[in-house]
Amino acid sequence: MNSHFSKRLLERLQGKAAEKVDEGKLRSLASQVKRSDFEDETKLRQILQTLATMSGKKLNTEKEDKIIEMFRNKEINLNDMSSLAKLLK
Repeated sequence: MNSHFSKRLLERLQGKAAEKVDEGKLRSLASQVKRSDFEDETKLRQILQTLATMSGKKLNTEKEDKIIEMFRNKEINLNDMSSLAKLLK
């Protein structure tokens, strides 16, 4: 993913996080993620769990399933991650 994407996501997560999100870790994660990963449920679950952990939030199975379904239904726009950041709060 590009640096603009990771910067926007970092800003959103920083606003919602219980603790400060490490920008280096987020950039590292963003550099490893490909758009196709958002179509692979296993990879998407790993990304969601990693983001939740980074932001100091717990992501229960019900909420994780809801987010996965939103990706399937294209309700989450990868160009505007504010909807994902709101779900992780």
